[in-house]
Amino acid sequence: MSRPRSLALGGVLFALAGISATSFHARTTPSATTRQIIAVYLGTEGTDAGMVTIVRDMKAALSHQTAATNREFIARGVSLDPSVDGGIRHLALLGPFDEIAVGGNWTNSAVIRYLGGDIGATRSTAIPQLVLLERDVNQAGERLQVSPEREIARFVGTKEIGDWVHRGAPLP
Repeated sequence: MSRPRSLALGGVLFALAGISATSFHARTTPSATTRQIIAVYLGTEGTDAGMVTIVRDMKAALSHQTAATNREFIARGVSLDPSVDGGIRHLALLGPFDEIAVGGNWTNSAVIRYLGGDIGATRSTAIPQLVLLERDVNQAGERLQVSPEREIARFVGTKEIGDWVHRGAPLP
């Protein structure tokens, strides 16, 4: 009884591996460099009242701007909710993200990456925050080169983020 089940599972895993390998190969075949603009939203349930519309408007504005200038937009969501389930619920309220990081509260690896390893020593710990980054992605044949991300702007607090978005979320 366990043998057919393990064979079926193996077949599903093989099929998934084939899909992801095919997808990667198809994306890396052309030679091109793309500039990416990445918006990282850091927040948690209860501290970002009013952010649902602001974040959704920000995503739309940055999508339009980057498309008009032959760049790519990536939306990252980081929830400081202590639980994975709570973080997923929190970020779902803000609409779709391309990438998310949830669980772990202040020790979440993305929180440490964007706020620093000594929380409160060098950057504001006020939440919500929005960090704008840019990087270049060069795809040449089977090779993928991703440059380090460069911070181009940071907005702290609902008012500062909202004011920037209401101005059309202009890129620096």
